[in-house]
Parts: sequence; structure tokens; C-alpha cells
Amino acid sequence: MSSSNTDERLDDFSDRIEILEGELQREMEKNHNGRLVEWKSALECLMMGFGPVIAMYIEARIKGKLIPITPEQFERIESIMNGWLEIYAKYHGEDIEANFSIREASLLFLETHDIQDVAEMLTKIPKKINQ
Repeated sequence: MSSSNTDERLDDFSDRIEILEGELQREMEKNHNGRLVEWKSALECLMMGFGPVIAMYIEARIKGKLIPITPEQFERIESIMNGWLEIYAKYHGEDIEANFSIREASLLFLETHDIQDVAEMLTKIPKKINQ
């Protein structure tokens, strides 16, 4: 693989982190007073942010396209993932301080193929039945 190709993938990865951080920040600002703003469901929250950050991490780690993740990038994606889990918990009326591993979440997703199950396992907050 050429160094140019690797540089492009690294730039793309960094851009995706920026986008996901921006989306999380906007959602946190909307909900700064503790009330969630028009969530249709907790699943929507997971699909909007939690799932994409896990997918990005998995993509960076598989298919022979290993993207070298810097310690700063790793910390940022883990922080983004945890931020989305905190919003998910608020949707359920819970306040948590999420401090979960992106590796653990990714492995759980690869085992379950269900982002909502992963959130439930990590946060211990059960799914709402009427979703």
C-alpha cells in the first residue's frame, strides 16, 4: 500500500472523527438542561451517533485496511461513543457517566449484530418495550 493511500485514509478517518464530534456537541447543546429534544426513540439516538462511531472503529480495524489510530484519535472516538451513551441513558430517564471501551463495544456488536443490545449490555439500561 502506498504511503499516499494511507495518508488519504488517515485524513478521511480524522475528518469522520470531526464530523461525529460536531454531531455529538450539537446534540449535547440541545439537551444541556437535561431534557431531551424530540427523540422518537432511544434507537434513533443509537443510530444517529453510537452506531456510526462503532462502525468507524470496526472499519478502521478490519478488511486488511488497518488504519493506525493515534492515541489522541482513540481517546476522541471513545469519548464520542460515551457521550452518545450518556444521551441514550437520558432518553431512558437515567443519568450515567459513561466510561466504556470502544474495543469492548465493537466486540459486543460483532457478537450480537444489534446496536441496541450493545447499549443495553454496557449501560445496564433495558430497552423500552414499546419502541
